[in-house]
Amino acid sequence: MSSTDSLFTIALTRIVYTCPWYIVRGAGFVAVFLIILLMLSGIGLVTGHTFRWFEPTKAWAIHRAMGIALCVSMAVHILFLLIDHSLSFNFAQLFIPFISSYQTLWVGLGVLAMYCVVIVVASSLGWIDSKRGLWKKLHFVSYASMLLVFFHALNSGSDLKYGAFRSLWILLGGILLLAVVVRVFRSGTLKK
Repeated sequence: MSSTDSLFTIALTRIVYTCPWYIVRGAGFVAVFLIILLMLSGIGLVTGHTFRWFEPTKAWAIHRAMGIALCVSMAVHILFLLIDHSLSFNFAQLFIPFISSYQTLWVGLGVLAMYCVVIVVASSLGWIDSKRGLWKKLHFVSYASMLLVFFHALNSGSDLKYGAFRSLWILLGGILLLAVVVRVFRSGTLKK
């Protein structure tokens, strides 16, 4: 075997070994980006701010599509955690909170956040028209999911441990908190 062949083999091995790790991270970032947009657009739908940029039907359709995309990105995040070689997760650790041996609390919060997101998106897809009152009550779970995601992302991975990404994440958390406060104060002024 030539040195070129061995370099190619080494490079291919590294790509195969690290590719799932990058996909896990990428899907996690996509999910975080989508949940932030979902929270802001949802608050904007309730307060009317979103309608400055989009007509109501289009705004609701975009919000719904982002919810579905969030579920897809979470599924990719979880699937690739199962096949990633750098961390060893089994099926139970990814679906039962607080049993993972890696970052038990923070991974557990991520599992709980996943269930919260699934509840909100599934109820939105299935009950928004037929069981509007129940859908509306379940939609408040989205605030809990964002809080869980915030701490999961802040503490479970390596990307948000230090530096600019951590500062940006904390800033985005502050922006979301401000949007929630605006939404709470605005809630009494809207028709029920």
